[in-house]
Amino acid sequence: MNNSEKMVTCISQQDLEKANKYFKRALAEDDVETLLSLAEYLEGIGFFPQASQIYAQVKDDFPEVGLNLAQIAFEDGLVEEAFAYLEEIPVDSPVYVEALLVKADLYQAEGLSDVAREKMLEASYLSDEPIILFGLAELDMELELFDEAISYFAQLDNRDIYELTGVSTYQRIGIAYASLGKFEVAIEFLEKAVELEYDDQTVFELAALLFESEEYQKANLYFKQLDTINPDFDGYEYAYAQSLHAEHKIDEALAMTEKGLAKNDFDANLLLQASQYAYELHDEARAEDYLLRAKEVVDDGNELALRLSNLYLEQERFQEVVALFDEEVENVLARWNIAKAYQALEQEDAAIQLYDELALDLVENPEFLADYIEVLRQLGRLDEAKEQASRYIQLVPDDLAMQEFLNEE
Repeated sequence: MNNSEKMVTCISQQDLEKANKYFKRALAEDDVETLLSLAEYLEGIGFFPQASQIYAQVKDDFPEVGLNLAQIAFEDGLVEEAFAYLEEIPVDSPVYVEALLVKADLYQAEGLSDVAREKMLEASYLSDEPIILFGLAELDMELELFDEAISYFAQLDNRDIYELTGVSTYQRIGIAYASLGKFEVAIEFLEKAVELEYDDQTVFELAALLFESEEYQKANLYFKQLDTINPDFDGYEYAYAQSLHAEHKIDEALAMTEKGLAKNDFDANLLLQASQYAYELHDEARAEDYLLRAKEVVDDGNELALRLSNLYLEQERFQEVVALFDEEVENVLARWNIAKAYQALEQEDAAIQLYDELALDLVENPEFLADYIEVLRQLGRLDEAKEQASRYIQLVPDDLAMQEFLNEE
């Protein structure tokens, strides 16, 4: 038994002190082939410093270990050293193409995807290995070079690539076409991908794309398939509910939204969606409950303030609308609702202050102008009321009552 084998035995027995002793002897006494095998074993089990030491010793006999040295150096954060090892590998080396691929990986890990692509492209010129073309296509997807990605994926055999990587080239081409806005052809490729190999993510992408294309019935068939096969798939309920709602299946849409909330009751988007659907089903108490739950988790309170103020205003809960003003509400439509509430409570001074502030933002909104004109008239600010009425008539020229007001002396 040589020193390398004795070291391996000691490692398996967890006797690291003896293992280190035989490691030193192996460096001094074992032949280079044996040392290379030991280095590969040590690298495989995570003994990187020892593996690196052996690779450095046998590098003259086996130049290809520069690849291993580069990868170990990069793992240790020694980026410049890693590239230096790779640069030592000459163009005529049998591992030059592999060195290019490692360079591409390292550049990509460093966030230099454009440079990584250059290395992948060079490798693709030197080798006809399908996996290289696949890697180039994947990189082009990341760089949003979708036309190029489609061209490369189309040159590959889908079955071979799927067996190698678990990735469908049809799925990738479909996503690329969708990213280019070519939904019809994208749907064809995604349907082909699902037909050949069922995949939850691809089914979801297909259903979502059909929804975007307003093919709601077909979208719901795929959403239903996903819901049946893998109800634990993350986040599909929101999109499925939207698609059901588009088919006017509001009860089912609400039930699907609530199914999503059963998984995550702090999802602000689902809470807002559930509130909307409950409101459309005339369940205002339920709609309010979802909004108040959303209030605890939503990042932007402006949309929430608008929805709550709409609900409270409709229910003539004017004091609760006004209470929203205590919070930081920037949404102009929500602030208009607050102004309406002040108006209903006959607090004209507070109402007109808000109307004056909102006038610039809503000057093209005839409904706002009509409300604003009414408050100005109530306060006796007739010149200003007529000024706003002139704007209003330009937007609604057939309003005879407003025209009559303008004509008054």
